[in-house]
Amino acid sequence: MDENFNLNNIDRTFVRFRVGAKVEAVAVAEMKSGLLVNIGGKKDGLIPYLPEELEALKDVEVGDKFEAIITNTKDAVLLSKAKADEIRRGEQMINNLQVGDEVEIIITHAVHGGLQSKLGNFEVFVPYSQISIRRVDNNLENYVNKQLKAIIIEIDLLNKKIIASIKAVEENEKHTRETAFWEAMYLDKVVKGKVVRFTDFGAFVNVDGIDCLVHNSESSYDKNKVASDVFELGKEYEFKVIKCDKEQGKVSLSYKALQPNPTIEKLKQYHVGDVVHCTVKKILSFGALVTFGDGLEGLLHVKEASHYYVRNIYEVAKVGEELDLKIIALDPEKCKVSLSLKATQEEPEIVKLARNRDGSMTFNFDRENENK
Repeated sequence: MDENFNLNNIDRTFVRFRVGAKVEAVAVAEMKSGLLVNIGGKKDGLIPYLPEELEALKDVEVGDKFEAIITNTKDAVLLSKAKADEIRRGEQMINNLQVGDEVEIIITHAVHGGLQSKLGNFEVFVPYSQISIRRVDNNLENYVNKQLKAIIIEIDLLNKKIIASIKAVEENEKHTRETAFWEAMYLDKVVKGKVVRFTDFGAFVNVDGIDCLVHNSESSYDKNKVASDVFELGKEYEFKVIKCDKEQGKVSLSYKALQPNPTIEKLKQYHVGDVVHCTVKKILSFGALVTFGDGLEGLLHVKEASHYYVRNIYEVAKVGEELDLKIIALDPEKCKVSLSLKATQEEPEIVKLARNRDGSMTFNFDRENENK
């Protein structure tokens, strides 16, 4: 009996031909369906001509030796050089890896508490808390077979285990994105952004990965419309930056600022000296806000309410009251209209007598003395 033939050698032979085992293969012949290889003694196997294997075998010639992984042992022994090459590259990479390094992993399994992968002959585990900076779907199976970037946070050389964080990569990318965003951001800049969600007060728009706010009032010149009436979810628009606060991390945008202002065109139809029919909309501490024409607004200042001294505007005007007022100042581009009630009325004789040559008054008459 051969002195080298013993039970230990038999046991090793069986171990070698198990699925997943790494063996040394010798290229024997090119067959129609794959490369025939010898994996020891009289034992042959086949590496099928799959796309990934063709790439791995492109430089292999008959007689060459290389490592391969057994993938099937049922009807015939099938092997993979591509998988062996991947493991070898992973092992070479592991030798140079340190905590904090970024790697690419393919998620192989979703388990209780996280995700699993492999780097060479090292098991990689991504804890649930390290999967993402965003809300994580409870169905972790959605991550299986995805190729993702992760940062190594712990290496156990003895047990060949690695703990990694996908979340850390996202945090780094977010920081880089935000830094570039704020360096390029300034007031009045025109930016492109995609509408990502609506709220009661407006819409959030994603600009270069950063969410910015478009308030309802900046969505349209039509005050009856809100953001959801103007924009489509997921669609991209151009906006003007109207507020930029790096410390607070907030950017406000305006869509209407880039649109023609219908108020300007309407106001261009009016001139100083025109008398317009108005309705009092709101009483202010210094005057009254009135509306006229097609939704236009103007201010009746308390000083323009009467030839007599008026302490409070409500002595002359009430909400809902209709008045004929004269335009005394008009700036269509700024949408500002100043109106006067006293300019539509003849100045009382007693007021004329009290007026000095320079237009100032010797004394003011209370409106309550108007009929005295």
